[in-house]
Amino acid sequence: MSGRVLIVGCGFPQLSLLRTARALGLEVVGADANPRAVGVTSCDSFFEASTNDEEAIAKAVRASGADGITTCGSEIALRTTARVAQRLGLPFYADPETVQRCQAKDLMREAYAKGGAPIPAFTVARELAEAWRFVEDHGLPLVVKPASGWGQRGVAKVAREEELEGAFRAAKEAATSGLVMVESFVEGREFSVNAYTYEGETRVYSVTVRIITSYPDPPGITFAEWHPSGLDGEAEREVVEAALAGIRALGIRRGPSYTQLRHGPRGAFLVETAHRLGGGLDPDVALLASGVSLFRKILGVALGRTDWEAAGPEAERHGGAIGHFLVAEPGRVMAIEGLDEARAMPGVVSAEVYVQTGGTVFPLTDGSKRAGHVLAVGKDRDEARSNAVAAASRIRIHTA
Repeated sequence: MSGRVLIVGCGFPQLSLLRTARALGLEVVGADANPRAVGVTSCDSFFEASTNDEEAIAKAVRASGADGITTCGSEIALRTTARVAQRLGLPFYADPETVQRCQAKDLMREAYAKGGAPIPAFTVARELAEAWRFVEDHGLPLVVKPASGWGQRGVAKVAREEELEGAFRAAKEAATSGLVMVESFVEGREFSVNAYTYEGETRVYSVTVRIITSYPDPPGITFAEWHPSGLDGEAEREVVEAALAGIRALGIRRGPSYTQLRHGPRGAFLVETAHRLGGGLDPDVALLASGVSLFRKILGVALGRTDWEAAGPEAERHGGAIGHFLVAEPGRVMAIEGLDEARAMPGVVSAEVYVQTGGTVFPLTDGSKRAGHVLAVGKDRDEARSNAVAAASRIRIHTA
């Protein structure tokens, strides 16, 4: 084997990273609080350790003798990985300060504003009265969300005045800092921009339209990522330029970025920029769309392989690529059927179920509660979508 890497997290957001590491001939060490996580079987060795426990992850690195550490798809795992890498003197693409600026939404908005990136009007509120003042100045609808938090917890759209108090309280309860972000709602559709910055140059590898749960509750959870985006050339350039402006404003100088934004009649406005690979099949779709493996790039950073980080296309590019999530009825999993059938269908690149028989499907309150996925390709987006939907229909997760 050509190296030993510890990957923080073994859930579905890290599954493709774990498998890529194995395919590259690396010895893969996994760490996760859940020994039954879907990616554990892709590891050569495993440590039962929370991705939020810096001490436990640092101990796992030392005990395993890993040459490098990395992660993807999770803000909690990213924060821990950056801090442990700095503490142990291991290479990582981001320092903890930049990661923090990209995670705390108040700091992110301040950096966006200072850098001139396109964002809606916003304020950071500790008390409900501050949110009411924002309504007086900017009107409705608006979005409230925790200034610091994870997933879609505590996020709500407020269209009527009577909704504000409850939404504000929910956001504050979910906020680890006690601060609430209040911002004007941007009409339009949501898109993702997946990019990588290397030697001062940022390249975009895919722009996808996000098919999401509708407001009010639960808002913004991704059901699917579709490539191409469906935007015309001018609109897609607006989306890409907005993403690049956000990357520059946040001081991202190396590594992956995953930008969510909305585009509508008034143009493109940033929602957030994550300094990591996306957790919603975004890097998988980017690989299918561009032929470039963002997983190889971050493994290259961790192991000092500049040839991996600088690598260009290595796989076929497809005219259409779809990441389609599975959602199951909450309850205890009694049986899973049709998975092998789905994998054998035309255009299907992969099909996975994240829960096991005897496990539990939880209500869809945030992205971590999705039950599985299908990745599919086609000559165009319509064919890829048809292939993905057909395969997903074959998979049945029986719960009770």
